[in-house]
Amino acid sequence: MDKEFSFLNFDLSSTAKAAPAFILEFPFEITDNYSPVLKAYWDESIKTPLNYFKAAQEKLKECNADAVSIYFNIQEPQDSEKKQVLECCRTALEEILKICTVPLMIRLSGQPQWDIELAQNLFPTLDREVIISPVQAANYEQIINCAKNTPYKHHYVLRTPIDINLTKELNILSIDKGIEPKKILIDPEMGCIGYGIDYGYSIIERLKLAREAGDKMLDMPVIVCAGEESYKAKESKSNDFSASWGELEKRAKMWEISTASALIAAGANIVVMWHPECIKTVKNQYSEVLCH
Repeated sequence: MDKEFSFLNFDLSSTAKAAPAFILEFPFEITDNYSPVLKAYWDESIKTPLNYFKAAQEKLKECNADAVSIYFNIQEPQDSEKKQVLECCRTALEEILKICTVPLMIRLSGQPQWDIELAQNLFPTLDREVIISPVQAANYEQIINCAKNTPYKHHYVLRTPIDINLTKELNILSIDKGIEPKKILIDPEMGCIGYGIDYGYSIIERLKLAREAGDKMLDMPVIVCAGEESYKAKESKSNDFSASWGELEKRAKMWEISTASALIAAGANIVVMWHPECIKTVKNQYSEVLCH
């Protein structure tokens, strides 16, 4: 359960700090919109999911992140292509699991019906406990059933649009399906700076206040996808700006750093990011704040 506010420690007799966790994520498929900053950073590693995972697992040690996430960002294919795509995903995950030595998150596409097929195909290969994301109102029964068919007690990221009532409802429905409250992570689904982060910031605050008021159905850690949202922004992937906007690489990193920092300040407990150097920067900032 979520017991502290970010940056705050009310128990003066304790040395425990409410430190956020960080997950380094990489996309399974490199799309045309993938940031050139990330392409340059990862270089040859992005050619295959296995090589990308190897590089991410190594970088995890350098930036001191807590887990790696594989984001199966694949649009639902035509029926004639589904079998081949699913086999490709399954084979890649099997190869990754053989060399994985770190905590792992499996993030599905976010397309509710397609995610059911991905889950049915991918989850039987799991040989350990993982974080499963996202579970949505439109597919929570099927996704949870797929996961419960494995011999492991996974964590579940429950995603709802920015609405505290929908969040609570999905938490209750998932618990009714047999999920332990301590295995639930709340994803309130939000944007980055300049693209709706104010709505995300306020909903996290409301979740935290509801928890403090004693609402056990909202007493779960909050997870946010700062990386994906930041690199969707045109400012983090386009050079089509005046010189006053600065160099693209610095601008892209600051977009992710600023987004992550704001969401942590709001109360996010777990932050999913895409650039290892941004994770390192935010972690250093956080350490400095706690030292004062």
